[in-house]
Amino acid sequence: MIAVLRPLRDRGIAVIWSGLAASTIGEDLFRVAVVWIAAEQIGNAAGYVNAAQYAAMLVIGLIGASLFDRWRADRAMIGAKYASAVLALLPVGGYYVWGVSIPLLILSVMGLAGLRMVFTPALQSAVPVLVPDREQFQAINGLFDATWRLARLVGPMLAAVLNTLLPVIHFLSVTAVGFVLSAVAVWAVRERTYDPAVPPRPSRGGWRGAWDALLDGVRLMLREPVTGILLLVNAFANGPWSVALQLAITLMVLEHDPHLFGLHGLAALGLIIGTCGVGDVVGNLVAGSVKFQKPLQTMFLGYVAMGSGFVLLALAAWGVDNPYKLPAMMAAALISGVGGPFYFIPMITRMQTVYRGVEIARVFRLRLAIMAASMLVFNLGATPLFDLIGPTHTEFYFGLLLLAMGIAGHLYFRRLENGPAAARQFLEH
Repeated sequence: MIAVLRPLRDRGIAVIWSGLAASTIGEDLFRVAVVWIAAEQIGNAAGYVNAAQYAAMLVIGLIGASLFDRWRADRAMIGAKYASAVLALLPVGGYYVWGVSIPLLILSVMGLAGLRMVFTPALQSAVPVLVPDREQFQAINGLFDATWRLARLVGPMLAAVLNTLLPVIHFLSVTAVGFVLSAVAVWAVRERTYDPAVPPRPSRGGWRGAWDALLDGVRLMLREPVTGILLLVNAFANGPWSVALQLAITLMVLEHDPHLFGLHGLAALGLIIGTCGVGDVVGNLVAGSVKFQKPLQTMFLGYVAMGSGFVLLALAAWGVDNPYKLPAMMAAALISGVGGPFYFIPMITRMQTVYRGVEIARVFRLRLAIMAASMLVFNLGATPLFDLIGPTHTEFYFGLLLLAMGIAGHLYFRRLENGPAAARQFLEH
């Protein structure tokens, strides 16, 4: 059996994985639907809808530790998913009263993003309880990462299919069903998600408590500087990645109209992003199963692939004519997708190895807050960039940025990993 799939032999992990799969596929379907609805309604200003969710993530990331670290992991995860189902249905209910409502869409997007900051750190803190053997961390991180990346394949592909059966607004109804299934799955094995011998470590309430928890996350990152650097680089890189994958490609499809065999519009978008998901899954199967001898320098090759894929996507939109434009853009998306797991899985495994219990939740939530800040800045800047140079140029330049980050990180850690023993010892701690 492939190493990344071995954890599924454990019933508890298999149940949580099945719920996580339903939830993440629904979220990717939601993401495609929201960006498409917003792009149709308000054009280039769709970037502001995306930016709203990152503003919510930033706020919850900064104050969340004082609010949520006092909850057990199972309660945080179950509550977050039920609340997410309600929020996903808000725009659907509004649709039958006012039609498509951008304010309700923004409220839903912000609510789901904030609840993601509750669920994901709780899940990360539950991994060492689910799998006490540290040697298995890479495999389960690879499995959970594969779930998110598989969703990036299935969600958009499902959008292409559902587009022929349902109004786009009801993609959000399907998302709500996925959230409910995820909550039920966690509830079924809730005793496996927390260690009763390690009670939650609540912070003081109010702004002072939030500030103390934030500083605790900063101190934890400074205690493990290499891990802190890796988390910060990943958090920053999510800014250009989110614009390139979630916004620019949508607007490129509307501008360049790639089509093949009658597939165009939302169906073409689903195929391009879904092919990126294929690359994600392929990269995950490798990164989740192979122990790299030089992990740090190898991780940054993931950003080399990701950036190169986005650059090639822009070149395909410019230089390839229909009916070959859509296949060319899909091939470029495949390359970009392969890169993500090569960085993310080793990073998460290292984090869960050097930190314990609530430390994991606090460091991961701080990383999510920084990531949200990066995404917020890049998405706010995306709309004027789209107006100034167009979505295809934006895709091209953000791809170059990620490519440069990958090359620089690879060369830096290659020098350290191949350097004197003192440098290698520093990297190990």
